[in-house]
Amino acid sequence: MTIDERADGTAVVSYDSLRLTRFMLTATVLLLAVAGYDSFVGARGTERLVGLLGAAATCLLVGIVFLERSWFQFAPATRLVTWRRRWALRQRAGTIPFNSIQSVLVERPIGDDGTPSRRIVLKTLAGEDIPVTVGYRPDADGAVLHIASRIRELLGHDSDATHLPNVRALIAAGKTIDAIRVLREEEGLSLVEAKRRVEELIQSNG
Repeated sequence: MTIDERADGTAVVSYDSLRLTRFMLTATVLLLAVAGYDSFVGARGTERLVGLLGAAATCLLVGIVFLERSWFQFAPATRLVTWRRRWALRQRAGTIPFNSIQSVLVERPIGDDGTPSRRIVLKTLAGEDIPVTVGYRPDADGAVLHIASRIRELLGHDSDATHLPNVRALIAAGKTIDAIRVLREEEGLSLVEAKRRVEELIQSNG
């Protein structure tokens, strides 16, 4: 995922997995070629043929499922987000006013406590979630977090103002699990990181 900031203040966030899809489709063709050779020339047995066909089908499926291209343009001049996204065989597009976006969330999959994988989701006032990417992307260097922070700035959202008061209120009410959940969603933290952050907030309030 990349962000391209232009001279007029417009920013374009994009992602393209076409390279991975091409690789998987190439692997599919090679596996089918080997299967064809074995069937008509090599005659190396049914089990090998079944294995090759199964591997080819898997590569093809992975290539289709992981095919994702997204393009989100944030234009401060018009205060509109124009977007389009293709995932597998589905395509969606739309335009959203800045003031209809309630928050910019950074989500992590459940159980992801190793190298973080993240995705950015725009949450609208109408309750709709619009992922910038459907899939979660490896984010060891924090690039996704940086892009999410930049999007908040473009929309005029103050990161701390949007969720820290809520987190502090949850801690004060004794709802530490909910506070941890909000931190994970808003800042893309791991479970361990979010727990540590809540402990620091508890100590600072004490």
